Amino acid sequence: MSDASEQREREAAKLTRHESLGGLEMLAARYRDHAYALHTHPTWVFGVVVAGVEKLRIGRRQHLAQAGSIIIVNPEEPHDGEKGAPAGWAYRTCYPDAALMAEIAEDLELRGLPMFSEGIVQAPELARAFVRAHRLAGELDQEAAMLVALSKLAKRFGDGKVLDHASEAGETARRFRLYGELIAADLSAGFDLAQLAAAARVTRFQVIRDFHRAAGMTPGQYLRDRRIRAASALMKTEMPLAEIAVATGFADQSHLTRVFKTIKGLSPGAWRAAA
Repeated sequence: MSDASEQREREAAKLTRHESLGGLEMLAARYRDHAYALHTHPTWVFGVVVAGVEKLRIGRRQHLAQAGSIIIVNPEEPHDGEKGAPAGWAYRTCYPDAALMAEIAEDLELRGLPMFSEGIVQAPELARAFVRAHRLAGELDQEAAMLVALSKLAKRFGDGKVLDHASEAGETARRFRLYGELIAADLSAGFDLAQLAAAARVTRFQVIRDFHRAAGMTPGQYLRDRRIRAASALMKTEMPLAEIAVATGFADQSHLTRVFKTIKGLSPGAWRAAA
């Protein structure tokens, strides 16, 4: 077996979207050597490990997710992922947005959007129901089954707590918003700590502390995360990948591809095809 064939055998990822669930993204993947860089999503992340073990950080906590574990990540919560055993892991995940979670919250008569304090939970019957829903091919069947599974997750494990960075001290939160606005204004620009420090009138050391406290990430990790988000949005257009790379601050298309896979788990071409 060739090296390329062996790699295909041990790693695979497929992204689909369910339009009746607001374009809900669903990923089915098997990884052996792939490792996710620390990143965030504007959506929730729900997943079930169906084989192997995933080692991951969610927020500031480290976890080993065995087969059958349910993974839950709140919006904007930093997380990564890599193999927790030599054979790697396989899982199925989905990324519901605020509109879908608001619909679920309304049906459950919650006072706000459900947030989750536990990143890994054990609920075998619910895990199996989620996986069954994820695997369904019929549009209507999958829509109903996934809504029920997500609703049960929210009802059983949602606690309504806000994200950690939302409760940060006022000055840290104010400065962090400023950093985010400066970065978002021109993702193609080069940034250094001195620029961010000068804008906020603090030291470079304070900038580092602010990112750690408010986002649980280094400034560099945050910048890469935002660039990939912007690139993902542009990939839903006809803009060539090479141009997207330049517009979002990557050296070239190859650089974009390398970083994109460490965060999304599949290549820009595969992700664009699903979009």
